[in-house]
Amino acid sequence: MTDIDQKAEGRSAARKLRSSIIDYLPAILLIVALIVFWELFNVVFDQPDYILPPLHDILYAAYVHAADQFLPNAWVTFQEVIIGYLVAVVSGLLIGVGISESATLRRASLPLVISSQAVPILAIAPVLIIWFGFGMTPKIIIVVLISFFPIVITTVTGLQSVSRDMLYLLDSLSASRWQVLHRVKFPAALPYIFAGLKNSAVISVIGAFVGEYVGAIEGLAPVMILANSAFQTDVVFAAIFYLSFMGIFMYLAVTLIERRMIRWHFIARGSAGQGD
Repeated sequence: MTDIDQKAEGRSAARKLRSSIIDYLPAILLIVALIVFWELFNVVFDQPDYILPPLHDILYAAYVHAADQFLPNAWVTFQEVIIGYLVAVVSGLLIGVGISESATLRRASLPLVISSQAVPILAIAPVLIIWFGFGMTPKIIIVVLISFFPIVITTVTGLQSVSRDMLYLLDSLSASRWQVLHRVKFPAALPYIFAGLKNSAVISVIGAFVGEYVGAIEGLAPVMILANSAFQTDVVFAAIFYLSFMGIFMYLAVTLIERRMIRWHFIARGSAGQGD
């Protein structure tokens, strides 16, 4: 590589860096402004620290109580999230495919799927605690109930997004229903499915928290309840941070899998964007 090529490559990298800084600068400034406002809130408005603990106190509580309080209980909550989410993924995909491919199953199961979301989770949770006790089982069931619906809907939408002309062409080639589903419908539905998977990945954390809040011995929700009763709001906010990080981790994990499984989708979308 000549000196001219190296200089050109260096200028290109510098332009990309400047472009990235400009793109992310508003978000960075907003985060910095929120941090400053949070830190100065009690000073400016003359409020006690238990109303809105300063951010450094929350981070200190999250660090000091990590080993004995947060990490063990966060691990319990995370197990509930992971197990419930995986069950929701499998059941949501199977139900979605069944609804899309079978008119009989659609008429039989779709009303039940919709009605399962019409009943508030807080109304079901106490009954599940009575039936299954204070262990992980009722929390996992709640995670499944709150997470599978977006997967079902996006799976059905994606499978039905294939154009009629494509289906007529496959029919003229005597393709079986399995071949159509496996080779055409399901790949075309993957972008829709992953949209539902990412949505469910985040709300699965909410489901675990709701289940623990109604009745649990271990988990982040009991930690928050005890801290709230003692006006330890720094501990409450620290637990909220742990839950938030858990949701962010779930979302990023699904996004990483999405980018590896349907790389063609992002390449096509990038090419379309460049064409525009």
